[in-house]
Amino acid sequence: MNTLIRKIVSEVLKEEIGRNYHSLDPTPNTWDTFQDFEIEYYPQGNGTYLMDISFKGKKIIPMSSHASQSDAQHHARMVVDKYRVSYMNNDTSNTVK
Repeated sequence: MNTLIRKIVSEVLKEEIGRNYHSLDPTPNTWDTFQDFEIEYYPQGNGTYLMDISFKGKKIIPMSSHASQSDAQHHARMVVDKYRVSYMNNDTSNTVK
């Protein structure tokens, strides 16, 4: 019985330590919610998706075609992450290929 109570308390503490009660919005920040990035997906009749990404109103990659929506989302995530790191490091080229 004592070990069961310890296990339950331990699980509750592990979960509570990771929470942030100081933020107005407790939801996690993910790649598709970063400010200033605009990602647009255009479904096509043949099942493929076109994708367009802009940062602060400037197109950062040419429109690309993908076999599925999940492929387009994966590529968008890779592009946004690479561009975000480059931008945060004040890289003046900011070119993503």
